[in-house]
Amino acid sequence: MGFFKKKKRKQEIVVESQEIPDKEELMIKIEKAKNLLKDSNGKERIEILNQIGKLYFEAGEYDKAIDFYELSISENRSLGQAYTDLLKLYNLKRKEAVDHHSDSDVQLYLKKIDDLLKLSKDVIRGKVKGE
Repeated sequence: MGFFKKKKRKQEIVVESQEIPDKEELMIKIEKAKNLLKDSNGKERIEILNQIGKLYFEAGEYDKAIDFYELSISENRSLGQAYTDLLKLYNLKRKEAVDHHSDSDVQLYLKKIDDLLKLSKDVIRGKVKGE
């Protein structure tokens, strides 16, 4: 008897179409930002470095994104977009190194992750000042 059987409901799966950025469009934005970077300083420079890092990240150019985010953190040792994206990128690169059985790269990215975690502790303790 089927008194206690649950009725199967039809589930609607809604797939949202996410806009995948066009790599050429991202590269154009990167070049524009790099031109702005030449004449910038202070907080504006940090924001532009972060923007370039973000654009490279979106374009799948992880090594270049890492370069710009590291530059941003070296100029302004604080937590923010550069910090969180760098953690993501370092973990991606570490996983990639594991997949390629590259122990030296695994160690490199583990050290970089440790350095970022140390930075976060220093910022929280007030040992590091931003700009």
